[in-house]
Amino acid sequence: MQDVTSTLDRSAAGEDEVMFDIVSSPAPPRSDILRLAAGTLAAIRIPGMLSPQRCTEVMVELANCEFDHYDPAQVFPPVAKFGIGISDFYSADGLRQEYWAEAEQAAKNWQALFTDDDPVQAVLDQLARSWDGPVSRATIDGQECFVGVVRQLTGGSRIHYDEIARDYPYLFDTPPIVQFGFNCYLAVPESGGELTVHRRRWLPRDEDHRDGYGWAPRVVAGEPHVTLHPEVGEGIFFDSRNYHRIGANTAGRRVALGFFMGVTAENRLILWS
Repeated sequence: MQDVTSTLDRSAAGEDEVMFDIVSSPAPPRSDILRLAAGTLAAIRIPGMLSPQRCTEVMVELANCEFDHYDPAQVFPPVAKFGIGISDFYSADGLRQEYWAEAEQAAKNWQALFTDDDPVQAVLDQLARSWDGPVSRATIDGQECFVGVVRQLTGGSRIHYDEIARDYPYLFDTPPIVQFGFNCYLAVPESGGELTVHRRRWLPRDEDHRDGYGWAPRVVAGEPHVTLHPEVGEGIFFDSRNYHRIGANTAGRRVALGFFMGVTAENRLILWS
C-alpha cells in the first residue's frame, strides 16, 4: 500500500506527545474507532473495502449518470456529485422541507444504479461488524436521512472542518458527540488528490481568517498533521472536526463515495451525507 505510515509533522510537539498516528486494517476493531473518537488516532485506513473490480464496475455505472455540482458561490474549486448532502438544505430556520423529496429521489436513483450490490450497504455491514453495536442512518423526526454521495474533485479543496453538532446542534433525533468523515475511493489520480488532516480544531479567533467556505492556511501553521495518499478501493475514516483539505489533482481523476458518521451517547453509530 502506498504511504502506509503517511507524513507526520512533529514540529509543534515532542514525538511522545503527538499521539496522532494512522492505523491500517482490513477489519478495524472497535478499539480503533474509539481511539479515533478520542483524538489519539489521525485516521483509520481500510484497504480493499471495495475490490478494484467492483470499483471499476461502479465507475462504469456512474459514467451514464448525470452529476450535479455544489453551488460555486459557496464551494470553490468546483465539486461534481451524484447524490445529495444535507448541508445543501440548511437554512437559518433549520432544514428546508424540500430535503425530504430530494432525499427520496436520490435514494431511488441510487437503488436504480446499484440494484444488486449497493456499495453503501457493504460499508454499513462492515461497520456493524467492527463496532459491535447498533449502526443506522441518522433520523430527523423519525425519518431516515439519505446516505451515499459520490464526489469528483479535481481542483482540491480549501482547508475546512465539518461538525454538524456545532452548526446545527438540534438537527438529529440523536445528536452525535463525535463526527467522522469517510471516503471509499473508486478512482484515484496518478498524482495529487491527497488528504491532509491537521491536529487542530476550530477556535473562535479563526473567523478572522475565513476564506470563503474554508480558512487560510495560517490557521494550521505549525500544527501536527498527516497526509494520506489513498488507493483504489480503500476506505479512510478521520475526525472531520479537525481541519483538513484535499490536494489538487495533477493527473487522473479522484472519485470517492463518502458520508459522515457520528458516535452517540447511546453507543450508536449514525450515518448521513
